[in-house]
Amino acid sequence: MKNPIACASFLALMASTLLAAEPVVESNTWTQVYPVSSATPHLVVSNIWGNVRVRAGSAGEISVTIDEKRSAPTQKLFDRSLVLMDLVTDADSDGVSLLVGGEHQNWNFHNNCRGCRVDYQFEVLVPPGTQVDVGTVTDGRIDVADIAGTISASNVNGPVYVSGLTDCNDLESVNGAVDISFSMAPGQDCSISTINGDITVNMPDGTGLDIALDLYNGRLVTEFQVDAYDIPAQVEQSSNDGRLSYKIQQSAGLRLEGGGPTFSISSLNGDIRFQKN
Repeated sequence: MKNPIACASFLALMASTLLAAEPVVESNTWTQVYPVSSATPHLVVSNIWGNVRVRAGSAGEISVTIDEKRSAPTQKLFDRSLVLMDLVTDADSDGVSLLVGGEHQNWNFHNNCRGCRVDYQFEVLVPPGTQVDVGTVTDGRIDVADIAGTISASNVNGPVYVSGLTDCNDLESVNGAVDISFSMAPGQDCSISTINGDITVNMPDGTGLDIALDLYNGRLVTEFQVDAYDIPAQVEQSSNDGRLSYKIQQSAGLRLEGGGPTFSISSLNGDIRFQKN
């Protein structure tokens, strides 16, 4: 016959073990308004998990609403995640930077905080004309609209959507589509790229561009008049033990509607489309 005291002790131990193993989860939502006085303020958001959504708001301020969900397997790891995956904010009259994990993103949590995660959902309102540079890594999307400033946006495992665009610097995804729409013909050079996804560029009728195109496993589909033009090959020189080596890259040159700013556009596995608004 089993010892009832031993059974009770065993059950109590199992219960305490299961209770200790339960994950720690905490959610918070808050809004912060930052005054800015620059005519062209900047917004920088560097996220790890979650969405970044940016829209036009009121002049003179950047309003940030954050929905945070933090989780870890234990309380000890949860406390560690507060240090390794903190949100670092830097704000002044010229703009706001919101960096998850700090300026260089503290990736030590992969080794020092296994099972830890913090999802940040950013909803940001900025003055028209703000220079925007936003990115996320996984389980999120970049969504920017009607800012009328120069936009840079990046994603690793998800799409990038930018509409009402006037100018861009760099728009990229690794595993996701890049879908952008210009409200007017762009006036400066831009780089657009993805590895696994389609690139769709919507522009007003008559927009002129010079395009350095790298397209591997996909199609080029365009509603604009396209002509070929020559692009010089890019030659990169490197040295190893006194021996010189060279890397040569040759992009296809396309000229839309008589030409204009130079766009470098590349996709490894996906189509590239130029469509009229």
